[in-house]
Amino acid sequence: MDSFSDYFWVELFALGLALFGWITSFSALKKARLIEDTPTSKIRSAPQGYVEIVGLCEAHPENGPLRAKLTGRPCVWYRYKIERYESTGKTSRWRTLESQSSKTPIILNDQTGRCFVYPDGADVSPRVSKTWHGNSRYPNSTQSGGLFSRRYRYTEHRIEEGQMIYALGHFETLHPPSVESQAKHNTNALISAWKRDYDNLVARFDRNGDGEIDIQEWEAVRQKAQSEALAAAKDNYDHTPVNVMSYSPVRRQPFLISTHEPKALSRRYRWQFIGLGVLGVACTLAFIAFLPGAWQAWHWR
Repeated sequence: MDSFSDYFWVELFALGLALFGWITSFSALKKARLIEDTPTSKIRSAPQGYVEIVGLCEAHPENGPLRAKLTGRPCVWYRYKIERYESTGKTSRWRTLESQSSKTPIILNDQTGRCFVYPDGADVSPRVSKTWHGNSRYPNSTQSGGLFSRRYRYTEHRIEEGQMIYALGHFETLHPPSVESQAKHNTNALISAWKRDYDNLVARFDRNGDGEIDIQEWEAVRQKAQSEALAAAKDNYDHTPVNVMSYSPVRRQPFLISTHEPKALSRRYRWQFIGLGVLGVACTLAFIAFLPGAWQAWHWR
């Protein structure tokens, strides 16, 4: 290299990789230490805040299991990516066309209770993973094609019903609103529903026979709706609190969901710490090594 611009781009690249290596390596170490140092809590007695829970995942009791986007397999969570192989001149690469993960909460059961784990913002590490190729934007099957049908690459990760789930994140127990609050909300909804059939509303509450609902009659409508809404709220009221785990943007603590054992997950993050740390050290040394040449090229520019 004999020009300052050459040194500048090399130094910038080395500095960027060094920062990436250092930041991500210590982030991986932080996750490993949190897994090792945070005790496992039972859902029934878990404190409010940052906790670790372990249990089996269940499908939604009403909606049933999800269907993975690419394979259609039943699951409780999925993430997929569709890539296309592109070649231009001397360069070729896989370009991502589509990538997404499911947002439906994962129901975790540890025999003492259930917790709705919302995966948005989580670092999810599933065991089930598959990559295959095809010749169309969306796969027709999970079987790899021949030499001339590998233009597209599909990757899918899944968490399936019955698998063990490890979750580390912000835990909160939500209590249902009071009967009065539910009745107030349902009163407004009931009146709105009655208004949509105004002729029937007039037939029920038009006491003076003028074909309209006056102020006094509207008060009778409101009282009737309030009475029915309160009775319905009392009959259907569920006192059961709901446990949820999610990412907390306020505290910004790592949010982890995995089907791996905690020890294996911690070991994985420690290996990431070592590998990324080596990258950070190597790029830092490269940045320092090229500094004299960059300074000399700047001086003689």
